[in-house]
Amino acid sequence: MDFDLTPSQQMTRRAVREFVRNEVTPSSQQLDEAAEFPQTLYKKALALDVMDITLPEVLDGIGEDYLSFVIALEEFACGSAALAHCIAAAEALVYLLSRHGSQQQQDRYLRRLLKGQSFGAAAIWVPDEDSRDAGDIRAVAEASGYRLNGTLHQVPLAPAADVVAVFAAVEGEGIDAFLVNTQTPEVATAKSAELMGVRGFPLSRLELTDVFLSADQRLGGKGSGQQIADALLARSETAAGAIAVGISQAALEAAVRHSKARVQFGKPLAQMQATQNKIADMAAGIQSARLLVCEAACCLEKDKSPVRQTAAAKLVASQLAVKICREAVQLHGGYGYIKDYPVERLYRDALFSRVFPTANEAQRCRIARQAYRKIR
Repeated sequence: MDFDLTPSQQMTRRAVREFVRNEVTPSSQQLDEAAEFPQTLYKKALALDVMDITLPEVLDGIGEDYLSFVIALEEFACGSAALAHCIAAAEALVYLLSRHGSQQQQDRYLRRLLKGQSFGAAAIWVPDEDSRDAGDIRAVAEASGYRLNGTLHQVPLAPAADVVAVFAAVEGEGIDAFLVNTQTPEVATAKSAELMGVRGFPLSRLELTDVFLSADQRLGGKGSGQQIADALLARSETAAGAIAVGISQAALEAAVRHSKARVQFGKPLAQMQATQNKIADMAAGIQSARLLVCEAACCLEKDKSPVRQTAAAKLVASQLAVKICREAVQLHGGYGYIKDYPVERLYRDALFSRVFPTANEAQRCRIARQAYRKIR
């Protein structure tokens, strides 16, 4: 296995890191306080062609692998986890359109999404293990299309989105994916939830009341929604893992800088063995989580079904992010509890990684099932 980044991946990391250092990090605290979709920064990020990274060249994209996008996400998360989650949610819809969208759907939505002229996302769906339905959304097939009713909770980017990909149980067909225009009277979007962390990442309820969709608003073929949803969840878990690694890296850097500057008992904290032990464990943990995320991204690129890899990457990276941010707060002492210091925000952001796109208990269940199947 080659652990070296390609020249293109190295260039992506440098470009995003410079953008984050100059544009994102200086305003990260203000973004957290405002708790609003960072539209200006988001559009500036699009100028880096971040949405084009995995887009096939036939669609005028860059055509790189998913690992390249994951590398960019980690760097964005070092500056703002909220911005990183916004980018990941929007890229999910771009992925669905590029992989499952018709020519008409791509012409209608793709270019506007890439240019920031419109916003969109995909509603993550994990079905009940004992049910074949799609949660709260039901669809009835009609002569010229479908009629959808129901409610989706915690839809990413919903308050800012013009179009959202949703999954619904269609009578007699199974699960289908649809593109829903949110700017219609039949679609109601609730106010963005007041989140503890990742403030600036809009997350809210979406209510569909007798929404009629023509057949050309379905993504993929009839009954293909389950397969599409599984692939989307795997990518979303990997993205969440990358963002968690970025949060951890930011917390480590803050802890190192503070330990160098803070003097106690006549010498900097950085010269104390106890501090060095904590920093070493943090750095080693981050590298292990980063490798798990990279493995998951590589498996996705090979069109495998990496249930274990993506679940493990998200589980380990999110658990580690909380632990590292807690240690960073502790190393700051009383300062770590003050909002003026970034570790306070990072700790709140890290907690979100444990529950989005699904709670870590869901990843544990999937990993355990894989273990029981494999070990006889």
